[in-house]
Amino acid sequence: MQRKKNIQIEFQEAIEEATERFGDHEDMNEARVVRWLEQFPDEDLPLAIETIRAIKYVNGLNIRTLTKQLFQMVTAELSSRGYRRAAFVAVGNVGSGSGTVARVLRDLVRATTYKMLSMLEVSQLSDGAVDAVIFIDDFSGTGHTLEGWWENVEPIVRPINAAVFVGLLVLNDRARERIEAFADVMAVEELDSTADVFEPACTKFTNAEKATLLAHCRNTRCGSKFEKGFGQCGLLLAFKHGCPNNSLPILWYRGNGWRPLFNRRAI
Repeated sequence: MQRKKNIQIEFQEAIEEATERFGDHEDMNEARVVRWLEQFPDEDLPLAIETIRAIKYVNGLNIRTLTKQLFQMVTAELSSRGYRRAAFVAVGNVGSGSGTVARVLRDLVRATTYKMLSMLEVSQLSDGAVDAVIFIDDFSGTGHTLEGWWENVEPIVRPINAAVFVGLLVLNDRARERIEAFADVMAVEELDSTADVFEPACTKFTNAEKATLLAHCRNTRCGSKFEKGFGQCGLLLAFKHGCPNNSLPILWYRGNGWRPLFNRRAI
C-alpha cells in the first residue's frame, strides 16, 4: 500500500496526464494506470512513464477525424478513376475496429452515390452492379488478418468484376506489400520503422531501455509469438476500442498475473 502511495505522489502529474489522454478507453481511470505501474520495479518506473508518453493513442475524436479523411481520400481516388458506384464494406463485425469506422462512414456515404454494404449484401450483387469495393478497417499491423479475410471473400467479390481497395485509418508499413497482393491500399496514417520500439530507427529509447522493455514483455509470459508484439511489430499503439496485439504485450496482455494498461478489445 505504501509503495502505491509513493508511486501516486512521485508520478502524479504523469498519471493524471495518462488518465486524461486515455480517458475514453473502457474502464480507464487513475487507479488502472497506477496498478499497471506497480508491476515495474522502482528503478524502471521512469521508463514505464516514458513508455506511456510514447504511446500513440487514437481516441474517439481522432477516429472520426481520420475516418473523414479516409473517406475524402478514397472518394477522390474513385472520382479520378471514374468510379461512381462503389460499396464500402467493413471487414469485421459491429463491435470490431472496422465496425467503429463503419459507423462514422455510414453518415458520410448517405449523401453520395456510394453505399455501405455487408458481405451478405455484396454476395447478392450482380456482375457490374458496382465499380469498386472498398474494404475498411481501423488498422493493419502485418496484413495477415486482411489476407485471411480476402481468401474467404474472394470467391464472392471476383464475380462482381469490381476494383478492390482496402481503406485504413492506420497502416503499419510492413503490412502494405501483403495487402497490395490483392488490393490497392489507402491509409490516412502509415507507421514506418521508427514506430517499432526495437528497430535502430526508433530513437525514443536507448538500447539499454529497449532491452529492459523486452525483458518486461517477456515477464508477462505472453509467449515468444507476442513478446515483441504479433509479427515482431514492436508498436506502442492503442485505440479507444482496443489495443492491437502488434503492440508490446505490456500494454494489452492479460494473464499469468499481468494486468494490462488497455483492454485488448473495448466497447
